[in-house]
Amino acid sequence: MIGPVAGLMALGVILASVLGVHYTRWASSPIPGLAEERVVVIPQGVGFGGVMERLEDAHLISRPWYFRALARQEGVDRRVQPGTYRVPARTSPRGLLALLGGGGEDDQVRLVVPEGFNIFQLADRLEALGLANRERFLARVRDPELMARYGVTGDSLEGHLFPDTYLFRQGTSVDDLIDRMIQRHREIWAALLQEAGPGRLQALQATHGLSERDLLTLASLIEREAIVDAERPIIARVFYNRLARPMRLQTDPTCVYSEARYLEKPHPRSCKDPANRYSTYVIDGLPPGPIANPGRASLRAALWPSERPVHKNLYYFVARNDGTGRHAFSASYEDHLKATKEAFGK
Repeated sequence: MIGPVAGLMALGVILASVLGVHYTRWASSPIPGLAEERVVVIPQGVGFGGVMERLEDAHLISRPWYFRALARQEGVDRRVQPGTYRVPARTSPRGLLALLGGGGEDDQVRLVVPEGFNIFQLADRLEALGLANRERFLARVRDPELMARYGVTGDSLEGHLFPDTYLFRQGTSVDDLIDRMIQRHREIWAALLQEAGPGRLQALQATHGLSERDLLTLASLIEREAIVDAERPIIARVFYNRLARPMRLQTDPTCVYSEARYLEKPHPRSCKDPANRYSTYVIDGLPPGPIANPGRASLRAALWPSERPVHKNLYYFVARNDGTGRHAFSASYEDHLKATKEAFGK
């Protein structure tokens, strides 16, 4: 008959054996969710605890206790070098530690922000490049204190993060990333305002009651609708015409501006949702703030909508759906329906 002490010892041996098998299998199995290459940046002067924080931010560690034990076992916890690490899809924890032990790339990270990217798309790209944790970036651009520092009101710094190509050194802080993009926006916007002169801005404000923030919001709508640069001033004129009538803007990109919907295509379900405070199908005038980060051409179009007589009575546009990226513009709803039917057969 086995006594209680012997029984406990036997149970301990069994549990240790099971744990050992689980640990060994975990160390050699693909990291959960790592379906494509992921980039993580380890800055200078960071200890292994800081390394683990960055790996967790990049969703590369599922079991921290196991990972730290394996790092000690492999001796990697004492020799991780700063640099950029590109972690291939289906890498195992043991493979990740081997990568960290081998040293990273000592290059700058190239960030391309396309015109019309919103903060959610930008957050995705920053995380994919290993420049910032997605949630941390979104928290900062929506932080009231940080917004107040730049004199921005509303929900976020959306619209103020200028689309451009940037080079950032490894380990650049989230605040420094944001500041660089904001300063670039301010540089471009100031140049355009100087070109326009005070009379232009005052005229737009007097005629349409638009503040500088409203103009930035309008530019973001133009950016999300236009593909061909030559059409940006015409699209701007349509929006100005509708605001003056007044008519609801009814621009589809506003329907999917939210963290929950930004990957969706516009649909009547989202466009006509009475709780959607950004949808210009259910609200009058402009949305509460920008829905994207506009580039120079769209900012210019907001300041200089087309003044051609032929465009002064346009109130509608629809994509031609012919691969050119162009739109069909109409003065009447009847003509708009014809253009829609011609483009989409309905």
